Amino acid sequence: MNYSTAKWLIGILAVIGFVTITFDQNGDVPSPFVFLVTPIVIVTLLPAALLVIGLLIARGKKEEKISTKSLGRSAVVIAAIFTFRWMTGYFD
Repeated sequence: MNYSTAKWLIGILAVIGFVTITFDQNGDVPSPFVFLVTPIVIVTLLPAALLVIGLLIARGKKEEKISTKSLGRSAVVIAAIFTFRWMTGYFD
């Protein structure tokens, strides 16, 4: 994936996720859609985080494009963060 495509995709996914979080915190979400807030946030912000970390790894390795190897490494980083959080409760 090209860097510019990844940046646009990160921006779009992050805006959708943060707007959803903002509407949920302000209580502006209509009651029939409250159960959709968590899945929307997970579906948008998790891939955005994968792309951000993959972009950083690819740039650090001076790759021309973001490779699947960089995205795999970013998935390992996110899994390690969630495991650390689960084992220690640090981010609670």
